[in-house]
This record gives sequence, C-alpha cells and structure tokens, in this order.
Amino acid sequence: MTLPTLGFWVVHGAGALAGGWLAWAAGQRLHRRLGLSHAAQGYWMGLWLLAVMPVLLSAVLALWAPAPLVSLPTALSMPLPLALDLGNPGATDRTVMASGWTRPATATLLAALYLIGVGVALLRVLLGTRATGRLCRATTLIAPEAWPGPRSRASALRLQSAGIACRLSTLPVSPFAVRWPRPLIVLPASALQALDDRALCLILGHEAAHLMRCDPQRAGLMAVFNALLWFNPFLARIGARVQLAAELRCDAHALAGDAHGGREFAAAYVRTLRLSTAAHRPSTALTHRDLAGHEIRIRHMLHGDAARPLSGSRGAMLLGSALIIGCALMVMQASTARPLQGPAASSAPALSSTTHAALPLPPMGNTPIEILFQAPLVTPRITGRFGDTGSIRQRPHRGTDFGARPGTPVLAPADGRVVAATTAYPDGPQYGTVVVIDHGQGWQTLYAHLQSADVAVGQQVHAGEQIARVGSTGRVTGPHLHLEMLRNGERVDPQAHLP
Repeated sequence: MTLPTLGFWVVHGAGALAGGWLAWAAGQRLHRRLGLSHAAQGYWMGLWLLAVMPVLLSAVLALWAPAPLVSLPTALSMPLPLALDLGNPGATDRTVMASGWTRPATATLLAALYLIGVGVALLRVLLGTRATGRLCRATTLIAPEAWPGPRSRASALRLQSAGIACRLSTLPVSPFAVRWPRPLIVLPASALQALDDRALCLILGHEAAHLMRCDPQRAGLMAVFNALLWFNPFLARIGARVQLAAELRCDAHALAGDAHGGREFAAAYVRTLRLSTAAHRPSTALTHRDLAGHEIRIRHMLHGDAARPLSGSRGAMLLGSALIIGCALMVMQASTARPLQGPAASSAPALSSTTHAALPLPPMGNTPIEILFQAPLVTPRITGRFGDTGSIRQRPHRGTDFGARPGTPVLAPADGRVVAATTAYPDGPQYGTVVVIDHGQGWQTLYAHLQSADVAVGQQVHAGEQIARVGSTGRVTGPHLHLEMLRNGERVDPQAHLP
C-alpha cells in the first residue's frame, strides 16, 4: 500500500459527506412520507450503514485490493538521472540536501489532518469508556432491603439470577447499563431515594432491555466507526436517531408488563433528568440528550406509539434499495479514486548510480513483437530536442520537451506497466513529479515535471490511456512535458521512435 494522493482524499471525503447527507436527508423525508414510527430502529440503522459502509469499503478496495492483483517490481528499473536537463545538478542536489526539508504535499497534509482527527475522536471514546469504568468500579451493590417495595426488589432478584447486578452510585448520573466487563445496571442514590417502587421497577425493566438487545455493544461499535469518519456531521445525527429508536423500544419493553404505568414512568424519567442535569454523563450511558428526543419519549410513554411500524415487505424493499445504492456508491468511489492513487512518495529503495539494467515485462510469446509508440500528447509541439546543448543547458539534453498548457492530459505511448509514480524520484529532485512506464523488451519511458500522476505503481496501462497531466514541477522555466526513452538501459532519441 502506498500513500494516497490528493485525488484519493478528495474523492473519498466528498463521497463520505455526500453519502451521509443523502442518507440523512432522504431518510428523514422517507420517514415522514411513510409515516413510520420513531421506534423503527432497523430503518435508522440501515441509513447509518448506508452512510458509513460504502466509503469505508471503497477506501479499503482502493488502498489494498490492487496489491495482490499485480506483480510489483522490486526496484525502479529506470537509470537514475545523473545529468538533469537544466542547470548544474551537483550544486542543486547539494542545496536540496543541505536544506533537509521541503513543504509537504497537500495529500500528506490531508492524511496527517485525517489521522489527527481520528486520534482525537478515538481518544474521546477511550476517555469516555475509561470514565464509565471508573464510575462502575466506585459503585456499591444494592442490598435487597434497600429497595422501596416488593416490585423493584423482585425485579432486582430476577436480574441477579440472570447474572445482571444492580449497583448504586453516589454521583448524580442517569440510570444506565453496561455490558463489559460484566453486565450491570447503575442507579444513582438520589433516584433510589426519590422514586417509588413502581417507577424503579420500570427503570430496571428499561435498562435490562438494553442489555438483552446488546445496545451497549452496538453503541460502542458505532462510536468507533463514527470516529473513523469524524469529519462527517451527518453520522452523529443519524446515530442519535438510532439511539432514540433504541430508547423507545426499551421503554415499550418496560411498559409491556405494566400497561397503566406510562404516566408514572414519564414522571420518573423527568425526575431522573433533573437529578442528573448538573452531572457529566458517561459517553457510553444509553441516554438520549436532545430536547426533541426527550419530548418524543415522554409522548410515547403517555400515549403510546400511534405511528405504523416498518412492515416486513417494506423493510425488505428498503433493504434491497439500500444495498443497491450502497454497492453503487462503493464501486463509484473505488473506481474514481483508483486512477488518482499514485503514490506521493516512492516506496522503492534508492538505486545506485551504476544501475542501468531494465526490468522488462514478461514476454508475450517466443517471438518478440515490435513496439509501436505514439505521441504522448494529442497535439505535440516540440520545444526541446534530444542532445541539445545550447541556452542554459550545461549538458546534452537527455529527452524531448513538449510545450503544453498546465493540466494537458499526458497519454501512454504504448502498453506497459507503471514502475514509478512519485514526487520524489531517486536522485532527481529537479524532475518534479515523475511517471515511469516499462513497456517490455527493454523499453522504458520517463515523464517529468508533471502536475499530477493519475496512475499507481504496478498498474497496467494501454496506449492512449491518460497517465498524468502536464505541469511545471521541479526545476523548469515553464510548463512542459519532458519525455525520455530508454532501450536496454541506454537513452535514445524519442523523436526517432515517435510518429
């Protein structure tokens, strides 16, 4: 795997934001159009997966999938440019080495920014988990006689027989449940003192439903994936709807055994919110925090859920549509980013100045086929010829220069395999961005001063396929394409082999 280029970050970053916005906006509109219940957790979970999975899978495909499909050369086979086409190479090399630092490429800065964001987001998740662990370790087991009545006491005993402990915290936190390292329900001491027997029984039923439905594990996994896509604000909104749906389903589970306890449950819910207002709640606590969510929960407690649930047929139809859209987004992002995935820095080892052997592609057959080269530009205009020594050049020119506007597509002159696509060509800082193609039978071509490389190392290219864009990187007097041709390690005049 090589360092992704600017195109990779642009394509996948824009794809993540577009996918998140599409899932959020279309999901809300469809939710209202179908009149679905707010407790349709599967619906919102599917939208969250639609926003997360395509961009992550496409990034994995773009970064790792091509590796086992191609045979990469062990080292650059192009002879090093000991004599560059402009200026005094020895003096320039010494200047570059003396400075010891060049401005990082934009792709490198974006990669660093992304990794810093991921690190900060994951650190927040880790600190929240650690704070929850400390809070749980500071709790004490609730004795049977501490419960205010028989209903809450019986619920606690049933939970204890199922391996779920009920513990008491002196901090004013909202009731919550955790699954690791062992399942337990934490209640604040103020709630145990202020709530009656029936309300505590309903709260225990709600938190037990979270454990039964594995909501803590689900919330933890979502937090990790949201950290990987920390720059996407739509994931947090969709995740909040997933959590709200989970809360509503657990509320309904708690009230299933007490059909007339809605009003008392709502009063207990409001009271626990007031008790924990001044406290910092752990990030893993399964509580909904926005006012609209609180209002929906209280309304459901008092009046039930009048909206329609997601039927099986509609669920299957929506799932199929989401899979089609997700696969399309994944393929589009992976295929769009793959040509832009040229390495920002070559991972091949530096070669010695005496390296002249070319590494040809595997022969197509017993009889060699003559390679016919075509022009690297649609409208070639030669501005510098092979062997020129005039003007500012102190050594014979080792290639052919073509004048062109910046951004003009550079085309592969023949079929071959990319053996270099880098902004740091070994011993050639004046070359700028470089692409090298091995055409087999000892033929290689080098393209220098490029604006960008649109191919990756190991990629097979065909004649006429775009491989880069004309630029002015390196040491140049203006934008142009510098082309070098080699046959069996010896530089030859490109004009003698181009039409």
